[in-house]
Amino acid sequence: MTCNAEDLLARVSVDGPHRAFAGILASLVPSRSLNVTGEMEMALKWTALGVLPNINMMSDVFAGEHMALVGFQDDRFLDALANGPNLQTFLSKFEGNHGQRLRPSLLVRSDAYPDRPNSEAISSFMDIVVACVVLDARVRAVTWRRNVGPFHTDAFEIYPWMIDPQGKRLVAGNAALWAIHELDKFRGAASAAVPVQDVGNEPAHPRFFKQLLALWKSRFIDGHNDWTSRAILRSLKMAASAMRLSSPTGSTESFYDYGRVLSLWVSAFEILVHPGATGKATRQRVLDLLKSIPWQSEMAREETHSADFGGGKTFDLRLANALYMKMNDLRNNFLHGNAVEPEDFRLKNGTLILSFPAAIFRMALATILGDPDGVTSEQVIAGEKTREEYGKHLQATRFRNDCEECLLAAVKPQTPDDE
Repeated sequence: MTCNAEDLLARVSVDGPHRAFAGILASLVPSRSLNVTGEMEMALKWTALGVLPNINMMSDVFAGEHMALVGFQDDRFLDALANGPNLQTFLSKFEGNHGQRLRPSLLVRSDAYPDRPNSEAISSFMDIVVACVVLDARVRAVTWRRNVGPFHTDAFEIYPWMIDPQGKRLVAGNAALWAIHELDKFRGAASAAVPVQDVGNEPAHPRFFKQLLALWKSRFIDGHNDWTSRAILRSLKMAASAMRLSSPTGSTESFYDYGRVLSLWVSAFEILVHPGATGKATRQRVLDLLKSIPWQSEMAREETHSADFGGGKTFDLRLANALYMKMNDLRNNFLHGNAVEPEDFRLKNGTLILSFPAAIFRMALATILGDPDGVTSEQVIAGEKTREEYGKHLQATRFRNDCEECLLAAVKPQTPDDE
């Protein structure tokens, strides 16, 4: 069966105050039709799991056969609307904190999923999306010296209220409450703590998402429980926690909150290198991983950055390793109640140590995951790959340059923000 956008629009009830949201669907009618039996994704039935009011998802990258995070222009979004009684009405009730109309994104699942996904599977999927967006947004915030995307995990929070499958009432459930309510009295709002932002194809990193999604599928769909996949996904959870707001308002923020954030980052690195039942995570294992990162610039590779190993011992390390040593020492001082001061977060050139964990972690992940789809110039010369394929490879791996530029900001002289 083939159905187009007009059919889907007709299948969704629209009345009264919700006509404005219907306009979003109507705007899609002339642009394309939906072939429900065409591509694999649209051969599936998609239903909504949750709403993300702070994200306007413009990219179609974050989708697999079983689960996807999609925006209003995506075919799967339209399919979820058609399959969710009163879902459109529910979405139309969301507004920004100043009354502006929102286009919330949807987390959806397909009927290829063996059963309704549990909270661990949903949480892990969202961690993957966060890793593919927020890590790079943080790297670019350092190199571009401005915020260029969702900077905090909080932007990807799933709204606590959701319409039930029958479309008759709203339900909310978490550790703090379990409640039901009437749809007609509902007024949804985006989080006031973080801005509503678009997420487009840059920097979405399809190749990175594909690699992480394969690990997620192996664990939560295929039922495999190998240690490496489990460690990576668990590490992503810790990194996502580290990238949350330290406080929803600056009036309650403390530098002790920064210590907690730094501790989560160090834990993410330790989980990443944990060998499993045969051993344990150690500082040296993390340092060994960071030393194996293929940095391109001599400044990042040279072992000229002093680090204190305790007991009066100091060694010269690569920049990433020296920064991790400072992170590890600060973490220990915070968690053990030792004396700490706000200036301890400052490096010699005035930059903050918390500006750099995202770049180091991103490169550590890339080193562990490898790049099976990579293309070399030698392959192009030999005729094994085309120049177009090589160009796409360079685009897909541009994050390495961004991460390295971010890292070097820890030692380069800093210019005033207005220069």
